[in-house]
Amino acid sequence: MALTGQEIKYLLSLHNKRERAGKKQFLLEGVRLLEEALAADYLPRALFYAPSETSDRGQKLIRGFIARGIEAQTISARECKRLADTKSPQGIVALFDARESNLEQQLAARPRRILVCDRIADPGNLGTLIRSAAAFDFDFVITTDGSAEVTNPKTIRATMGGFFKIPMVSGVNDTALSKRLKESGYKIYSADVNGKYIGQSAPRADKAALVIGSEAVGSGHILTVGADYRIKIPMSKNMESLNAAVAGSILMFWINTRERTKK
Repeated sequence: MALTGQEIKYLLSLHNKRERAGKKQFLLEGVRLLEEALAADYLPRALFYAPSETSDRGQKLIRGFIARGIEAQTISARECKRLADTKSPQGIVALFDARESNLEQQLAARPRRILVCDRIADPGNLGTLIRSAAAFDFDFVITTDGSAEVTNPKTIRATMGGFFKIPMVSGVNDTALSKRLKESGYKIYSADVNGKYIGQSAPRADKAALVIGSEAVGSGHILTVGADYRIKIPMSKNMESLNAAVAGSILMFWINTRERTKK
């Protein structure tokens, strides 16, 4: 049965950031990404697919969702193209509810390593940082006010499945965050090109929060001045700085390596 005009209008509204935030829902598409969601038990509210546009791999994925009790509705290729936000849709679009959490709930779980993305406005950079956080065994990701939206499809695609594997809280006020992290016993490590410490020379901490700031202006004043350790990455004088996602990934690798090799 075809989608009604009202249903199409509702789903298309989720291409807008404000509508996603207000309705606390978002759309995702593509076989690879939805395979990651299924594997992580991050199930959609509904699935829409165009049979003429769906590969054998896509059909297998649809059967997997149906086996988990997810409603799958056939739509036309034209409808699928309208709902998709990529140039080459793969015939499957899913409607997800945003999973709600808050800072206190996550801190109560006692995460040891936290990534703080401070005003990372580019969805690709934010997604890459989330991907690296999942890869390097960080327990939790926080984004501050002014960061890209974590449920932006571009952000989620850039995580390469990391979105489904690590808890996140977004839009946190940096002043409140700095205070709360210190109250909870975290040492704050802030990436800073003018930092005192170089990579692994920064003292260890049982509970660490790594702050990665905007590529253009760095971390905000509160999270920089309030940091316990301002750390930099040694690099050639030929370049002024690194991409925020690259710098954050290097620092997360260093922190993870130290943890694995400590005696």
